[in-house]
Amino acid sequence: MFSSLFYVAAVILDIFALSDVMRSSRDTATKVVLMALILLIPFVGAGLYLFAFRDKGYS
Repeated sequence: MFSSLFYVAAVILDIFALSDVMRSSRDTATKVVLMALILLIPFVGAGLYLFAFRDKGYS
């Protein structure tokens, strides 16, 4: 049961992070590297992107 919840959470985080990368104003090479990181290491890649690389929107 927990493994299926783990996979669903990973897919949701990946989709959110990938869509956020695609909408960002970063250059193409950076987008490709971030998307590869998110897809290859699901929780770590998505978490790293969402907490460290994401544009915060406040200044």
